[in-house]
Amino acid sequence: MTWALLRKEWREHRGSWLLLNLFFGALLVLFLVGEARYSRRGSLFELLRMSSILLATVGALFVAHRLVVREYGQRTQLFLESLPLSRTRILATKLVLGAAVLLLPLALNLLVLGSRARAYEDVSLRFLLVLVMRAGTPVLLGWVFFALAGLLGRYRTPLFIFLTIALFAVDHLTEFNFSQAGPFALLGADFAFERHRIPWNHLGPCWALTVVMVALCFALVLYEDGTLAELLSQRMSHREKVFIACVFVGLFAVISMMDEEKQRKPFALHTAEQASVKGSALQVAPGVGFSREQARKMAERLAGDLSALSDYLGLEQLPAVAVMPIRELDADVFQRAKLEKADGVVVRANLADPGFDLRAFESFLFREVLIRASEGTVLREERQWLLDGFTTWWANRDEEDPRLSPRAAVASREDFDARSWLSTRERLGPCLAGALATRGVLTLRGQLGEPAFRTLMQRTLARAPGTGLWGLWQEPRLDALLHELGKTSEEELSKRWREALQRDREARADLVRNLSRLQPSLTLVRESEETFRLEHTLSEEGRTEPTGKYALLYSELEPFENEVAHHELSRQDAVGSSQAAVLPHGLVKGERWLFVLQVESEPLGCPIRLLAERKEIR
Repeated sequence: MTWALLRKEWREHRGSWLLLNLFFGALLVLFLVGEARYSRRGSLFELLRMSSILLATVGALFVAHRLVVREYGQRTQLFLESLPLSRTRILATKLVLGAAVLLLPLALNLLVLGSRARAYEDVSLRFLLVLVMRAGTPVLLGWVFFALAGLLGRYRTPLFIFLTIALFAVDHLTEFNFSQAGPFALLGADFAFERHRIPWNHLGPCWALTVVMVALCFALVLYEDGTLAELLSQRMSHREKVFIACVFVGLFAVISMMDEEKQRKPFALHTAEQASVKGSALQVAPGVGFSREQARKMAERLAGDLSALSDYLGLEQLPAVAVMPIRELDADVFQRAKLEKADGVVVRANLADPGFDLRAFESFLFREVLIRASEGTVLREERQWLLDGFTTWWANRDEEDPRLSPRAAVASREDFDARSWLSTRERLGPCLAGALATRGVLTLRGQLGEPAFRTLMQRTLARAPGTGLWGLWQEPRLDALLHELGKTSEEELSKRWREALQRDREARADLVRNLSRLQPSLTLVRESEETFRLEHTLSEEGRTEPTGKYALLYSELEPFENEVAHHELSRQDAVGSSQAAVLPHGLVKGERWLFVLQVESEPLGCPIRLLAERKEIR
């Protein structure tokens, strides 16, 4: 009778089974087309992880719909139950058949990838066993879960919605990390690289959960001779729909209230020197080459500057600030750490380096504090030049840096658009972009006068109208504020700003002229059908001798056009000559990279970017 059941399922679902295998076969072929890319990035078995994720989710959902939901929804299981077949045998056949249908493409993927991977890495039997257990367990768990959901009939969709809400609430309101538990950990980033340790602490709970859900499936089918499963397969009434909708609305309300009440603790450094800014802690940690006395003096200085900044902008409260020394960063590179479970602004810099520029660091810190205080509103591109210019000016407000004029002259050697400030920042770098924006802020301050300028800064950098579309709708436009506060316009500001920059360029004509003679170049050289190398050089017009040291900064780009932080750029130092230098990193067709070529300038005290280019490798 079991073989008769299998033949019945084959006749009914063979088209869907063939379609599923064709889909995963085509997917495997597409993966193998990019075999060289994955083999160079680490392991070809990364493709097996992708297949396992798809089979445990989309594949399991599809098979459950065909074998369970469709069967009970159309009441065809009633015909089977009228035959001399037990409900236990019918369900067991479906569960085993569904598992086989999902595990077969996974096994084929493993065989193909294993045979191909031998050309790149050592593949042992224990490694294959670990892969089988880590890939097969989530697939079985996903299949049993969707089969159980199918037996719930009309309540399966509310179950999916409820679990999605519950997972979001647990992740958002608690300290629990899903990526380090259960099937998420089994299919984690170390999937293709863990060769010896069998993760029993994750496999055990997954297997136990699979057994529990299988038991629930049999309980639903066998309870009161299957009448419960038959009742659940009927359509949902209007009263049930209203009740479930009310339950979900209540859940959303409860989660929203819990989220508002949840307060993340400020980030704490227990060995740092402490200062207070309007009730918030400011901490500076000592380190190698940076003594506790130096940390105390910096904490006092930063606390005074931040307190004056909050008074100037009318900020009632500032986030907690922590400064940590790190020797691995260059002197002109500053980094903000990402906090998941704590609150505040945590920044790192090479405080002990002799070339460390305290004013540049303060400008960076003030910028990050205003971003956090405004909940990210100041990052909207049309006002970012105000943010960069104001924070640089504030760090130098007591005594103007004599390097501001030459920096502004170099930064303005090419035209710019303040409304496309992200492109300008990328082309110039944070140092020169800050000088360029500072010249605009000083022009604006002289045009409006101190009281109106302070009001403008408060309304654009401190008072966040909100986020999303409503916040964007309420946000005051710069042109309207200029007309309200100073009876002027953006066109007039832009005109005076460029006049000030023209005076800077005239005063530093020799410096700008010398820079114009430098000729940077980037060349992609094909090495194979899929790989390239990058050659770069720096020469000077009318000169054959080496031009001196320069640096190439580079970073692989994400799919979206996001800004690349300065600390995310890798660096290669070189010497300008007739012979091109080669980037020590292979490039693969289809990738997108940001390349920046810069030279250090001692008079300016910061690097000058001669070229900044986003390239697609093709």
